[in-house]
Amino acid sequence: MKVLIIGGGIAGLTTALQLLNRNISFTLIDHGVNNSTLPATGIINPIVFRRTTKSWRVDQFLPSLIEFYSKLEKETKQSFFYPLKLRRIFSSNQEKEEWIKKQTCEEFKPYLEKINSKDDSYNLVKSPFGTARVKQCYWVNSEVFMSSCQKYLSANKKIIEEKFDFEKYNPTLKIYKHIYYDKVIFCEGSDVQHNPLFNYLNVKPTKGQILTLSVDAIPEEELLNRKCFVLPIGNGYFKVGSTYEWDAADALPTKDGKQKILDNLHVLTTTPPKIIAHSAGIRPTTYDRRPFIGEHQKFKDNFIFNGLGTKGYMIAPLLSKELTEHIFQGVPLHKEVLIDRIKIDW
Repeated sequence: MKVLIIGGGIAGLTTALQLLNRNISFTLIDHGVNNSTLPATGIINPIVFRRTTKSWRVDQFLPSLIEFYSKLEKETKQSFFYPLKLRRIFSSNQEKEEWIKKQTCEEFKPYLEKINSKDDSYNLVKSPFGTARVKQCYWVNSEVFMSSCQKYLSANKKIIEEKFDFEKYNPTLKIYKHIYYDKVIFCEGSDVQHNPLFNYLNVKPTKGQILTLSVDAIPEEELLNRKCFVLPIGNGYFKVGSTYEWDAADALPTKDGKQKILDNLHVLTTTPPKIIAHSAGIRPTTYDRRPFIGEHQKFKDNFIFNGLGTKGYMIAPLLSKELTEHIFQGVPLHKEVLIDRIKIDW
């Protein structure tokens, strides 16, 4: 059995590691330019704040990602996975009331701390409606994670750094550059728009911009969230973001993006920050915010794993496991990720 994986972002790397754990032979091709996984902050948050709801399938994703990243740290002898304290700064009394209503519900107890007097009186940043804390949050240091995975897989001679050339691929025979593969898995992120097999899925390239800065008025003990996230990364530095820009043409940072982040930060503090760095990335997003996973309807044994959006570090460990179980054991995929929700007449 030989498998070809195209793309070395979070989807491709987690899939490669799943195959490695199963002793399935594979080659990963990556062109060395990552527009999503590397620029991402790697925040894992189980709560969607807009309506104080649980993130999609979070009850299944959290145990899987904790096991996956903890095991990988041991295998690579690197540290990149950390527990994270997260404080939500309420944007309205209505949001606070919704939190209070849900904090005692059984399904929310694992994730919502009960609001106490210290949360109500929190004044280290502007918080006119009070604050609350989220349980079971984590941070994956994307730079260390990426480099650790690449070194680990390179040591096993599993990575080829080159741009995949569709002119040299026969999807019917699954032959690439005269080499036959039993299965081919496309994990290209936003580059899927250039993939003639799967570009019909219309994965949207969505830009997100992030500032790295220092600001004296922000505490370093926990991540703060209101209109933006403020993630402490050590030594007085923070990552602050992010923007959400549809149909992005490139992954370049912009003045408008920087100003948007600074305006959002102003909601928390009026102290001027010192900007250290400004970066941008392209997220692969879908119209319904659910990934695309599955086999091509016409070219058999050609698979896609894409559209992870802003939740890649949370959902990729379990979804890559489910994909490999589907391919090699025939286990059905979760119905919400199936690519046949996009209808096309072949």
